[in-house]
Amino acid sequence: MLKVAVAFFGIPRNSAICFPSIQKQVLAQIPQGANVQCFYHLYQTDTVSNRRSGEDGALIAANYDPFLTMTGALERDTGVLERWEFERIKALGDTWGDEHASVRNLLLQLHSLHSVTARVEAFDPDFVIFVRPDLKYHDPLPSYVFDQPDARRLNAYIPNWQWWGGLNDRFAICGRDVYRAYGRRIERIFEFSKATGRKLHSERLLKFALQQANAKICLLATTASRVRINGDYAEEDFTGKHGMGKRENRYLHPVAYWRTWFDARRRSS
Repeated sequence: MLKVAVAFFGIPRNSAICFPSIQKQVLAQIPQGANVQCFYHLYQTDTVSNRRSGEDGALIAANYDPFLTMTGALERDTGVLERWEFERIKALGDTWGDEHASVRNLLLQLHSLHSVTARVEAFDPDFVIFVRPDLKYHDPLPSYVFDQPDARRLNAYIPNWQWWGGLNDRFAICGRDVYRAYGRRIERIFEFSKATGRKLHSERLLKFALQQANAKICLLATTASRVRINGDYAEEDFTGKHGMGKRENRYLHPVAYWRTWFDARRRSS
């Protein structure tokens, strides 16, 4: 039987808007009859304060309700930065020039991703769908990707927008041989910096981790918008201009495009 894990991570900022879209565009696209288990690692917090997004306010407790029947944990962020050597990461550089506030938030997100991936492993899934709970998903995930799990063990399906010189890290579908590389990439931060000479960068770290795992990058046409605690939508650009034409992806993106084209036509008999 096909086994699909759905892994939620981060902070559910506005579940009243986001979760219905997750049910429709993500969960409903998994083939009927599959063994599906949902996992979560979410930060338990009463407030959200984010300089880059402009958020600063209370987080309604009901945002956690859709996830509490799933397998997972709510965790405070106490001790997380120390565990992953935040001071050493800061020494690599301030990527976004905001006194390492965004580097801190990225590290917290990567820890959440790492934690939920550890829970997924015992399930031994054929595919893992990594889902940020603070996104409204506008389009359905492609259901064909689940047709041939053995042929798609190395496939990583990545949104085809906002790559920023690496790979979009908002959400993904990963085959059984590469989901750990996606979910545990926090372990590769210093290796990434040494190999590339770069500061910690979210999209470039993802690209590095997947390439090290020999992942076959495929594209997702699905789009999604970040939703703030007050219900506002972040401005998104889905045109594919950001990072797609840069030197780093001059070859990767066309190869991913053609791989996706052929992949979509390879159906189960």
